[in-house]
Amino acid sequence: MMANSKSTIRNTFLYTPCCCPVGKKLEKQQFGCGKPARKRKSYKTPRRIQYLAKPRKPKRKYQPQQVQQYTTQTEVSRPYDEPYASKRLQQLAQPHVRKLVAAQEEYRRFIARNQQEQLEKRIKKSMFTVYSRLANVQLPDLSELKGMTPDEWQKHRDWLARNAQPKMPPAPEQPKRDRKPLSALLNRIESLAAPRFTRSKFTGKERPLPAVSPAATKATPSEYVQKLAEPIARRRRAKGPIVEDTSIPENVLKAQASSRIVQLAAAKHYANVKNEYRDNPFIVEPNALKAKASDRILELAKPKKVKK
Repeated sequence: MMANSKSTIRNTFLYTPCCCPVGKKLEKQQFGCGKPARKRKSYKTPRRIQYLAKPRKPKRKYQPQQVQQYTTQTEVSRPYDEPYASKRLQQLAQPHVRKLVAAQEEYRRFIARNQQEQLEKRIKKSMFTVYSRLANVQLPDLSELKGMTPDEWQKHRDWLARNAQPKMPPAPEQPKRDRKPLSALLNRIESLAAPRFTRSKFTGKERPLPAVSPAATKATPSEYVQKLAEPIARRRRAKGPIVEDTSIPENVLKAQASSRIVQLAAAKHYANVKNEYRDNPFIVEPNALKAKASDRILELAKPKKVKK
């Protein structure tokens, strides 16, 4: 606010600037603040903080390692790209000897001599391969198994029965106890039988118990007392199986119907109805099929609108 008022006064045409020291002093008193601005002091960091600010390990912890530009690649063997196949593939490519021999015997009269020589060379090559040798291996003849004599068989059975039993752990050793006669332990038994703390309440003569009155010996319980003495069946299963009472009470057999009950029990008789006794009482009457509902009945037949 002070700065705005100062600028507005200076912008007026009646303002004449004054450069004398008195005018400056008056201007400061009028527009400036009373307290002069403080000079900021330069803050000096102490030596302790400068020492702590230095890093402890100026050296690098991890040395940089040179990164390999190209990774090692596994070599994949591709025999189909090589000019010559391996020995294993060459042996596998040879046909079976029995097929070549069968072809030689069958086509001997139909092929030329040079073709027969080529076929014999192929037979020799295929005969010396590992796979043809393995195919022609014959199993050695097994000698007949020798039987066991009765003594050897009995010895073998005894060995089986002995080794078939489970291994039993050794019996634990019973601790040795120094037994004493009863006469030497009587003092100890008497000391254990005595009570630890004696109470003055139970000391002295015992009080006689109240005797039963002679009237109580002659009393007989009433039916209500006997009923109360029976235990309460707390659960349903304590009462046993449910037995339904299907017997007719005696009062029902002796009851006599009144005139009103006899009147109500009689069937109604319709005098003006032709088909009172129908053969099929569930047949719909023809007049009911021709009946037409009135507007009021249709209005009442509509369901009510319930507010949700």
